[in-house]
Amino acid sequence: MNRFLVYSLIIVSGLALVTLTYLKQESEENIEPEIPSAIMIDGKIPPQLSDLFPNREEGPHQKFVDEQSCLVCHKQEMTIPGIGLVPKIPHEYRPDCVSCHFLPSTGI
Repeated sequence: MNRFLVYSLIIVSGLALVTLTYLKQESEENIEPEIPSAIMIDGKIPPQLSDLFPNREEGPHQKFVDEQSCLVCHKQEMTIPGIGLVPKIPHEYRPDCVSCHFLPSTGI
């Protein structure tokens, strides 16, 4: 076989390999989760609020009223009959809980 043809094939194969490696690396770096308007905290998406009373449109977690409404149950860990264990908020208080957490009505 002709030396020129062999060297040409080696060079073209090397360039193709370098190009594919570069494109693969670049595409992996730009992957972001597609979560609308959610933020990530320590690499985790804050949990969606649970639908405590699916048959009540005005129940807890159905809409955000204010921070104090959330703190009624979440200022400290407590047990609510019929609901169960309610955890204490594990982070500093923020003025708008739904800036991080989704409500059940969003369906995410």
